[in-house]
Amino acid sequence: MKIQTRLSLLSSGFWGIVFIVVALLIFGFYKRSIENSVYRNLEKTAQIIGYYFFEEDEISVNEFQKIKKQYEKINNPYFEIYDDQNHLKYGTVRDISESLIDEIRSKKRLTFSTPNFLCYGMYYNDNEGNFVIIVKENKHDVYQYINPLIGILVSAFILGLLVTVLLNRWIAHIAYRPIREAINQVKSMSPGENMELKTSGKYVKDELHDLTDTFNKLLRKISDSIKIQQNFVSYVSHEFKTPLAAIQGNLEVFSMKNRTPEEYHKLTQTLMEEIHQLQEILDILLIVSDLRKNTDISEQIRIDELIFEIIKRVSDKYPDCSDLIDYTLDITTEHVELLFINIDKTQLFIALFNLIENAVKFSQRKLVHIKLYKRDQRLHLLIQDHGIGIPERQLDEISRPFYRADNTGKVSGMGIGLSIALRILEKNNIHYTIKSEENQGTQITLIFNGVNRE
Repeated sequence: MKIQTRLSLLSSGFWGIVFIVVALLIFGFYKRSIENSVYRNLEKTAQIIGYYFFEEDEISVNEFQKIKKQYEKINNPYFEIYDDQNHLKYGTVRDISESLIDEIRSKKRLTFSTPNFLCYGMYYNDNEGNFVIIVKENKHDVYQYINPLIGILVSAFILGLLVTVLLNRWIAHIAYRPIREAINQVKSMSPGENMELKTSGKYVKDELHDLTDTFNKLLRKISDSIKIQQNFVSYVSHEFKTPLAAIQGNLEVFSMKNRTPEEYHKLTQTLMEEIHQLQEILDILLIVSDLRKNTDISEQIRIDELIFEIIKRVSDKYPDCSDLIDYTLDITTEHVELLFINIDKTQLFIALFNLIENAVKFSQRKLVHIKLYKRDQRLHLLIQDHGIGIPERQLDEISRPFYRADNTGKVSGMGIGLSIALRILEKNNIHYTIKSEENQGTQITLIFNGVNRE
């Protein structure tokens, strides 16, 4: 059974129970009100009967005539009068027990019921003796006014329950429309497409909006994973092609004839360099996949020396841009301890290399500023270029692996370097801020925590 149908039935059942309780209360109050009204009329009737039978010799003729007229108007043949000995003095049928008569005499007034009558008993003291007057009303005559109410309540319950079921189904249909739309969207999704739910109520901050937002985050992660899988073979092929081709070519050339020990030694060095390059690529892949997430490999390094080494490597890779890197070290000798930090050198090297290389690649041959400085007793690193920048709407996406901004089409790359760098910074608790404006450049600031000199 669908949740929509189940909730509709549960809601209808709940309101049905509420209606039954309310109907029972209405019926009970109405029945009690009718009975109280009957008892009040019986009390008046008992007083008139007492005056009529026992007060003729004590009041004037005119007053007795008035009482007689009231007695004649009484349309109630059911009454009994008992004397001191509990003998029936007036009335036609004796169906009241002596214990009940004595209880009336003791309490002076008593309302009670028998299987067929509602009764009112009254103790009446007169000069002729002490009497008990009991007046009755047939229950059938009383409850004939209640029976139509039962029919009305039953009819209202059936009609109300039917209307409630239909109304609840209609409301549930409207309330669950966004969920049905989301289900249809998920069914129509294909891996590799833009996996994101679009809901008509996206501007309403309700539980459905929170659910959709959370599900969209999950879908984006799944989409990222799919894209990583789709691009993994291409990336590995691209990165492994050069060193593998070099290893294969060297071995093929070397195997053509006998070589001297010096040539063997030179080949070994070349192959070791290529293998080392492959190892670096594997380290990058391990970082991307978080396979080394729980490792804690750290050593003490000087950040300024690491940056100088990175600048040299970037300059060698981009020789036409080597004169466009402006490196400033704004740390005085008394604060030189800020330059020392315990960290995984390989990871930090990869992160800073990717950040500085991106600044050079996307600078459009404009000056790139790199600055180490102290602020608030902490070491800051500024990397700023004046290149193509990042569109503001895409700043939140740049940490996704293999993501490339719309304006990077003419620059070679796989869209993985920046995501690796940011993941390394987050893993090592290095705070960073990225400010960028399209066609104005990008500014990245790193703030190092926990720096110390051992």
